[in-house]
Amino acid sequence: EIFALLFLLAVSLADDNNHYYVQTGTEVKDTYKWTFDIKSHNSYRLRDVKASNPEIMNGKVLMESVDEKVLHVKIWDADKVRWEPPVFNEKQYDYYTPKVMDNMRVSYNEDPFAIWITDSDGTIIFDSRPSAPGSLKFNDKYLEFGVKVPSERIFGIGEHVAPFNKVQRDESKYSLWNKDAPSPYSDGSGNRNTYGHHPFFTYQLPNKKIAGMFFRTSNAIDYVLKKNYDGSTSVYHKAIGGVFDFYFFYSGTMDDVLKKYHSLIGRPYLPTFWSLGFHQCRYGWHTLDEVKDVVNKYDQYDIPLEVIWNDIDYMDAYADFTVDNNRFAGLLQFTKAMHAKDQYFVPIVDAGIKYKSEYYYKGVAKDAFIKSANTKKTLIGKVWPGEAAFLDWFHPESEGIWHEGLQHLYSMAEFDGIWIDMNEIANFCYGECPPKDMLEDEKAKGIWAQIKRSLSDKDDANHDPHEFDNLPYVPGGNLNDKAISVTGYHYSTNDDEDRLRKEYNTHVLWGFMESIATNTYFNKVLKKRPFILTRSNWAGSGKYTSLWLGDNFSNWDNMRQSIAGMFGMQMYGIPLVGADMCGFIGGSNKELCGRWMQMGSFYPFSRNHNAINNPDQYPWNYGDDIVKASKNAIRQKYSILRYYYTNLFEVSLEGGSMMKPLFFEFPEDETAYSKTPYMFMAGKYIVVSPVLFQNNWKTYPYLPNCNWYDFRTREMAVSYNPGSSQGKNLDLDATWDYVVLHIRGGGIIPFQDALGNRVRRTKELLSLELDLIVALDHENKAQGRMVVDDGVSLDTIENKIYRHYDFKYENNKLSVSLLNDYDQHFDFEKVKKISILGATSQQNGCIHLTTGGTQALTSSYDGGKKVLTLTSTGDKYWSEVSFIQIGESCQTTQLNLLTSFDGLQKL
Repeated sequence: EIFALLFLLAVSLADDNNHYYVQTGTEVKDTYKWTFDIKSHNSYRLRDVKASNPEIMNGKVLMESVDEKVLHVKIWDADKVRWEPPVFNEKQYDYYTPKVMDNMRVSYNEDPFAIWITDSDGTIIFDSRPSAPGSLKFNDKYLEFGVKVPSERIFGIGEHVAPFNKVQRDESKYSLWNKDAPSPYSDGSGNRNTYGHHPFFTYQLPNKKIAGMFFRTSNAIDYVLKKNYDGSTSVYHKAIGGVFDFYFFYSGTMDDVLKKYHSLIGRPYLPTFWSLGFHQCRYGWHTLDEVKDVVNKYDQYDIPLEVIWNDIDYMDAYADFTVDNNRFAGLLQFTKAMHAKDQYFVPIVDAGIKYKSEYYYKGVAKDAFIKSANTKKTLIGKVWPGEAAFLDWFHPESEGIWHEGLQHLYSMAEFDGIWIDMNEIANFCYGECPPKDMLEDEKAKGIWAQIKRSLSDKDDANHDPHEFDNLPYVPGGNLNDKAISVTGYHYSTNDDEDRLRKEYNTHVLWGFMESIATNTYFNKVLKKRPFILTRSNWAGSGKYTSLWLGDNFSNWDNMRQSIAGMFGMQMYGIPLVGADMCGFIGGSNKELCGRWMQMGSFYPFSRNHNAINNPDQYPWNYGDDIVKASKNAIRQKYSILRYYYTNLFEVSLEGGSMMKPLFFEFPEDETAYSKTPYMFMAGKYIVVSPVLFQNNWKTYPYLPNCNWYDFRTREMAVSYNPGSSQGKNLDLDATWDYVVLHIRGGGIIPFQDALGNRVRRTKELLSLELDLIVALDHENKAQGRMVVDDGVSLDTIENKIYRHYDFKYENNKLSVSLLNDYDQHFDFEKVKKISILGATSQQNGCIHLTTGGTQALTSSYDGGKKVLTLTSTGDKYWSEVSFIQIGESCQTTQLNLLTSFDGLQKL
């Protein structure tokens, strides 16, 4: 009896720790990878296991170096195929070629099986050994992998409304499961999941380098972060399905890590130039005349407006691909009139296809909707149009139905982008709510009779409506809450797919796959560069779509929290992002809306939007001050829109962050880290210091230790102090006249005076004179880039139809080189003005052309501001310039051999 009790105690402990060991003789190793088998310590005995959640007894392990800074570790079931998300990003996967890791060393323990990764100097970066503490538990419906990381600064794990650093308490929990939840604040207690699913985090090590870890899964998951006594954190991944599929990253800077991550999941798509302009939307425009009135008032008040949007008001009974021809009669003519004024139109299209609508029957005829495990027919939920069905993106016919619907909508309203919403999938009933007349619908009955479903004989065996009734662990509270049933199932071509393609595994992919289908529509049907805005998102969404941060509230907290939300989306590869300015839910007010219009104008995606039955929140509703604040802030952004677009373009080329906290660029500066909630950088060289608190007419930017220049006056605001590692705190007035911006020394910024020229449309910038601002650092150097294209053409990067300038200033010489060239030029590319900030004296300048000629520049110097301005009266393009020498006088000369020869012939 004593022996039996000891045996049962040992079994109990084994169950708690769920240890695996490496099976001797199974290891296969080459230069770049190891593979071997692992076995559970519990597998040697017969035991009574829960049939609904059996332990995985035999596993396989792959550890491979896919890049010099990226390690891939995968653990899967050796006996049975389990769910894994499809590979959507094959092109980017080809980017990786096996290489020996240059700064990571991976080791594993055989019994119990665990891995740990060290730096080349032996510093532990990741550690899954039980003593770390770490963990490995692998059951059918519960997977846990714990890893210790040497940091309490952990970023990512989205989407949440939360501080950028996710270590908020001794034990913090974050749930990932896409849900229609309007901005619940996530304080680290769990179950506050919102619209996105990004099982990726980075962290800053004590040496200030950055490491990251991506768990490639689409199942519901909790991240539990436990602080350890030594300043480290144990990160527990607690998922409810799939396999362990991890990528580990380690490099010098945050952008180094993000570029590697984005190359894996898919670098961001390139949206249109005009999408960086100012947008206006409103839920509650009852007629087209109301929309027209708003558009006209923007011009009346001289406020730039680039894009007008329509929420679901324009639809007939809220049905997709329809227009209410009474309230919105003339929508087609309106969109054409917008285009004639160089403005754009974007409508919303929701996820649910209205029950018994034209496109419902089209979907039923193709058997292209998600199916119910209860009825074995189309799963019906409820959203804005009432009962609705949802396309099955795994079905080969679903994309065609979607494209047909969008094209039908385009025939009634020539839209320039599409807003896809409610695509988590959101559902107003619990799981599903089939209408009573569904099975009696004669039209659908006839269609069903003709359908021969693949693997229909497997329906009963593979689609038990009670399969997930008693889960051992549930991240996010309740998986069916505001969602369609997790037992809903998808199109399949074999038994494994039929068994695994269920909402339980695929739920978070629906909006992601809808983004792909919508992106494909623009590419293949309209043959236009896409502009798509989504709410639901997953790892890799940025390759196809932009995003807004969802339904927020009209309060100061939500305004501040949008900064961390913007930073998070940069990490996840979705750079064109913003929050609803002035707030969506609840009434705004003069001060809040004014400050949000100022700050939000510097989001990459800037849109004012609010909910039905809320008071209007257009700038003119709050008087002249907010009209002035809005128009000035928008035009401030427009003045550096070429800089914004260049950053967006380069992120599309290489990955990395566009908007960032100070510490991304200044990792050694602890004060810069502390300012993360209150300031943000646009690219590497612009810092925005908004007003974020009520009744505050000051802003208090912290500028790290280098040269900084006031954006408005161009005077030096802070100079580099060689004897200090700290920067300087400023105390500045914050009026309605302008937003406080600073230019970092060492940057070259393309600038166009949108404020002085009262620019209303981004297209005007194609012909507006450009001033190249050269902001000198303490070594009198600077560098920067500028991308030029038409802003709308399809496949610009792939077809190389853009010009990519690289500017460098050193030793009084501004060098110009082209990283890529093409044959179209725009007026703003002509050399007109160069402003050198931090110059110490007046000097002449001389343009040296690529043809060998020269052209003189006139100069002026402001000794008080220390700004040297060089001006050209010629008509040369920057692409014709080899370099500009400062301090050199020259005569304008241009040797044209063809002209000279013609002259000789005439003589």
